Amino acid sequence: HRDNLLAAVVGDERLFGLSVLDITSGRFTVQEFGGWETLLAEVERLNPAELMIPDDWPAGLPLEKRRGVSRRAPWDFDRDSAFKGLCQQFATQDLKGFGCEKLTLAIGAAGCLLTYAKETQRTALHHLRSLRHERLDDSVVLDGATRRNLELDINLGGGRENTLQSVVDRSQTAMGSRLLSRWLNRPLRDRQVLEARQDSITCLLEHYRFEQIQPQLKEIGDLERILARIGLRNARPRDLARLRDALAALPQLQAGMQELVAPHLIELAVSIRTYPELAELLAKAIIDNPPAVIRDGGVLKTGYDAELDELQSLSENAGQYLMDLETREKARTGLSHLKVGYNRVHG
Repeated sequence: HRDNLLAAVVGDERLFGLSVLDITSGRFTVQEFGGWETLLAEVERLNPAELMIPDDWPAGLPLEKRRGVSRRAPWDFDRDSAFKGLCQQFATQDLKGFGCEKLTLAIGAAGCLLTYAKETQRTALHHLRSLRHERLDDSVVLDGATRRNLELDINLGGGRENTLQSVVDRSQTAMGSRLLSRWLNRPLRDRQVLEARQDSITCLLEHYRFEQIQPQLKEIGDLERILARIGLRNARPRDLARLRDALAALPQLQAGMQELVAPHLIELAVSIRTYPELAELLAKAIIDNPPAVIRDGGVLKTGYDAELDELQSLSENAGQYLMDLETREKARTGLSHLKVGYNRVHG
């Protein structure tokens, strides 16, 4: 229920470029700002699992007191190399469409993250498709001490009990809990967005509409991370089973949201897509309760692939297959004393 973030920062006190990547969901952000205090506040908010800084920064920085801080070669933050790598990743000619083409330092930090992610994952990162420019002016900036004392999602003892999130979080999916945590840790200042959220909450509370939506959302599961694992080619059989169940639940969720009248919720309802062909394929292919890992076998349903069914039948009924083969060969050759056998040496 927590974001697992990678971060990289480059620059100096006059201007820092910060980039953040959530490899499990594909969220990729950049921003620029000045001052050590602001940087420390942002790092406190994000609480990244790993933070990369240039190797030519002075030793003994306050940032290095955090766990997970590592130094990277200065050329890993090179803006031109980063620009080229990011354009190649997103299949674009430039970064204007993401609104961050002028963020020289932040682009360098993003390039460092992209290189590091490719080194560690050792596969194409197909789920990284965009870059989002975050601005400090869009949110209320909280320093580290204020954030800790407010106990938004972590209490003073480092636990999750009796925090603001533990009190208000009634999310039915892990995706929802992570989104709520991001909202609490980055309070927006955009009145239009905030009023749209309040109208949506009012709509859900009226006539207890949320009680109809919650069970349908519960069936969706953690689609965000499942799709990321599929993109990284390390999905497990149970991920595909959860994806199958989620796709099967989407039509019902879409229908349930048609009764909601808040403009923002109507917009969300329209954005929900159903994928009947993919849902049918997974339902036809994956058994109801697949094993945890694919090497255990027995993931695909009987009848999905004739060749696979034949091979599986041979592995499970080898003795009967040899007896049938012996009978056929006796009839074909006319040798009544012909014997067909198997051993581990000769096969």
